[in-house]
Amino acid sequence: MQLVHLTDLHFGCEDKDALSAAAKYVAEHKPDAVIVTGDISKDGLKTELEAACEWMRALTAPVMLTPGNHDVPYYEMIGRLLYPWARYERAAHGIHTQAWHTPDWSIVPVNTARAWQFRLNWAQGEISRGQTAIAGAELQRAAPGALRIVITHHPLDWPNDAPIKGVTRGGLRGQERLIDSGAELFLSGHLHFASARLVGTRALSITSGTLSQRVRHEPCAFTVIRRPDPRAIETEVIQVVQGVCRTATTRRFALAELPALDQPAEIHAEA
Repeated sequence: MQLVHLTDLHFGCEDKDALSAAAKYVAEHKPDAVIVTGDISKDGLKTELEAACEWMRALTAPVMLTPGNHDVPYYEMIGRLLYPWARYERAAHGIHTQAWHTPDWSIVPVNTARAWQFRLNWAQGEISRGQTAIAGAELQRAAPGALRIVITHHPLDWPNDAPIKGVTRGGLRGQERLIDSGAELFLSGHLHFASARLVGTRALSITSGTLSQRVRHEPCAFTVIRRPDPRAIETEVIQVVQGVCRTATTRRFALAELPALDQPAEIHAEA
């Protein structure tokens, strides 16, 4: 199994060469799916969201998408209050945005972005107890042996060496509960920073780089994820320099055995 993890496309200030290189990589390497973890636009404009989703639909692999904090009407208070996700949802037609179960994976999206918050920095994320419970129940629908993946825009546990600082409200609690529900892989963005680290012994957390002009101390990048055996995950960070993809790092992580989890009587794979 091979997955490509993209994030922070930021159409409106996208890096066209990086996008072309990523699309070419997908066409040549034929991953099983592409996962995009939000901030597909710069200001949540209809034109930006539609252009981003049109680009994703043109990829030669099925796409899974969750939104980010830039995908609301960013500078429009009325839009934030009355229809924060309407433009995004209309633009994303034909792209997977709900939990996606196959014999090989269960990908469960959680929207950690908020249209507004009771704190100064509305760009930061949150995962509620309700969202955690829903995602945990969805994970337990996974087929036996399927890789259980949770995708969010904001990392639930921010890496210490991230180029920006912040906190996802409820993130640590939510991550722990989701691991208890069987989550093995967490994918996120927001940081414009490629990182992979074990969470305890049973799960791996990955953030990926941006494909926009808003780089932070490293080139545009995305991550390729492979599963060579049931308890191992390989990550390959692909940097895009002057429109050319090149491998920056390749790592292999071993995960501890999962405890027994209750399985539903019947699993339906979704196309």
